[in-house]
Amino acid sequence: MRPAETVLSQGSFLHLDTGEFALAAADAGFDALAVWRQAPGYRGARATANAAAQAGIRVDTLCRGGFLDRAGHEETLRAIGEAAELGAGVLVVIAGPPRPADPRAAGADLHAALDLALPAAERAGVVIALEPFHPVLAADRSWLVTLAQAVDVAEEFDSPHVGLAVDSYHLWWDPRLAAGLRRAGHRIAAVQLADWVVPEPGRLPPRGLPGEGAIPLGDFVKLTREAGYEGALEIEVLGDRVRSLPPLEAARSLKTALDHTAVGAEEGTHA
Repeated sequence: MRPAETVLSQGSFLHLDTGEFALAAADAGFDALAVWRQAPGYRGARATANAAAQAGIRVDTLCRGGFLDRAGHEETLRAIGEAAELGAGVLVVIAGPPRPADPRAAGADLHAALDLALPAAERAGVVIALEPFHPVLAADRSWLVTLAQAVDVAEEFDSPHVGLAVDSYHLWWDPRLAAGLRRAGHRIAAVQLADWVVPEPGRLPPRGLPGEGAIPLGDFVKLTREAGYEGALEIEVLGDRVRSLPPLEAARSLKTALDHTAVGAEEGTHA
């Protein structure tokens, strides 16, 4: 089995401009970038493509396409165009309207938004990847908070341009994770990795480097491979801890942790 390609999320480096981020990722040995449109240093698709080319690294994923609802249709179309210009085959979106008061209405809104956006994604050759979040975020972030929900939506559209972004931080708790990933199968368009660190009382759990928390990440990656996913592995560790380090040191630490997880998945260990 060939080594997995590795992707570094810009979410870990929101304090850097995109050029600095791209250089740190390339120097640390990453194969590709997951670019964040909401990053303060994001200067649009053309400038980002130039920065990546100068660093000698490609863009794998564009995150995020905003809230995928009817009200955000024009923003979604812009994001699809930017993903195509960057050469990113995957656009990760937040599924449905923010702060969904009525789950059924939010689901209908998501379906309508996908209907509107799908023709543009097909023309651009971009996969719209729905990312199910952790249920703790259901009230203010996304209606889509289980893997089963996300697969339901993708199956209803049955298009190669509607896929899933599966994030270990959001999904690891699910007692039906293995069955859900098998069901997702070829629809998995991106795999994002971070650990779940047990927090101090009264605080939300932070994302940790692989191996620092409760998630058997090697098993998580192995399940995605068994489901048919053959793409790159992205590390997405958010928070001040990574940002407090010099960029290259931080990127190298993330690369080492991701490589260790990938090897653990191949060898069947829990790393």
